[in-house]
Amino acid sequence: MAIPPDMTDTPDFASLVLEHTTDAILLTDPHDGVVWVNAGFERMYGFTLADFSGKIPEALLNTDDTDPEVIRQVLEALRERRPLQVEVQNMRKSGDLLWVEKKLMPLFDKDGRHIFNMSVSRDISERKALERSAADMMETESHRQHERRLLSQISEWLYSAKSLEELLMVVKKSMQTLLPEAEGQLYIYSNTRDTLELAAQWGDITPPAQMGAEDCWALRRGRAYSFGTKAIEFACAHTHDDQSPYFCLPIIAHGETIGLLHLCFSAFDRSIVPREFIETFMQQRWEIGLLCAEQISLAVANVQLRHELLDQSVRDPLTNLWNRRWFLDAAQKELLRARGQKLPVSLISLDVDHFKKFNDQYGHDAGDVVLREFGALLATTFIDGWSPCRIGGEEFVVLCAGIDHDEAVHRAGDFLEAVTRIELNHGGTRLPRITASAGVASFPEDGDQVLRLMKVADEALYGAKEQGRARVLSSRENIARKVD
Repeated sequence: MAIPPDMTDTPDFASLVLEHTTDAILLTDPHDGVVWVNAGFERMYGFTLADFSGKIPEALLNTDDTDPEVIRQVLEALRERRPLQVEVQNMRKSGDLLWVEKKLMPLFDKDGRHIFNMSVSRDISERKALERSAADMMETESHRQHERRLLSQISEWLYSAKSLEELLMVVKKSMQTLLPEAEGQLYIYSNTRDTLELAAQWGDITPPAQMGAEDCWALRRGRAYSFGTKAIEFACAHTHDDQSPYFCLPIIAHGETIGLLHLCFSAFDRSIVPREFIETFMQQRWEIGLLCAEQISLAVANVQLRHELLDQSVRDPLTNLWNRRWFLDAAQKELLRARGQKLPVSLISLDVDHFKKFNDQYGHDAGDVVLREFGALLATTFIDGWSPCRIGGEEFVVLCAGIDHDEAVHRAGDFLEAVTRIELNHGGTRLPRITASAGVASFPEDGDQVLRLMKVADEALYGAKEQGRARVLSSRENIARKVD
């Protein structure tokens, strides 16, 4: 290795430093031709001086990944003959990449003539790797904090849902936001518990509308199931896809499995994407999937409990009809809607005839049988716009939304006729046939307030009883009767 002519007076210890330093030193002439490299350069890069014959340093050291901005800065510093320090990615002779801290310095002779450019490079690959690792950790932690914030927001929305419909809407939006790379479905057990029905879906996959519990390994095994990363695994029958990784996460409320959250990552086809990448990715998403399933489970339990409590507060426990509380609220809403849309609303007030005699002669249990059967007939007769309610004792009312006076009177008459065909038995004894009376009032003719309509309908009901019971009397007929 030759020492440049103008360095022949260099002391021996300087030669030792140049020979044994770990830094890579390269000298070029003013035209960027390489004239000398030290032993540290050969050890770091693997190139010798002969490798640069007829080539500029950038031709061998730079790569396609070398930052263009850094290259521009280096070329500009060489052109302007000024010092520069940069961090740049270079390539060894073996093809391996390394990061170096490069210092460029122009060298001048005693007369001030520019004779050489010196480049001193120090390997900082290990430092760069640590920086990348730290950056990755910070990015991962930032991503986790973002996920935790999203989960907190999702949890708040889930617990704010008042109905299953609202809850499903929140679940769909939340899953699309938190796990945008996953298509998903939420299945809920049917009332018969033999199948699960599709309640919500998101993504491009078209899932089956129903699935059997035996079609899912998670439901069969009683725990969450991850497919796509294990040496021994089997695809669920409801997926129809054995290449895409997925999660099957049971939804559990009050200790009972009520549904299934299915998350499929179809973009990560196992026949294309490397297994190592899928395993890492799925492991990262597994915890999020479990947390989502847990939050959804708690939210479903909350909605069910809310629904049960609400149902108990607005249902009559004996007949399972709506109670007075529900009726007053629903009637008020219907009247508001009727005023705005100019629709009719009618009320049918009903009362079981001679009900006290049933209690006195056959006992209160027999009276409960009468009320229960009467309520059951109301529920099966008045549907689709007709809302039967028990407002106390043997008193019932039917809220007839969008139904005019004449239609309400006609339907009330048909119902009273059906009442006479009810056959009652209690304690092995056949009870006497029952009859009922009814009065009908309508908005807006008989009033525009709920209590006013109830009073008019009750007055018509009392008029029907005065005329001999077992009949329906409209508010118009009642007014005419009073005039007469």
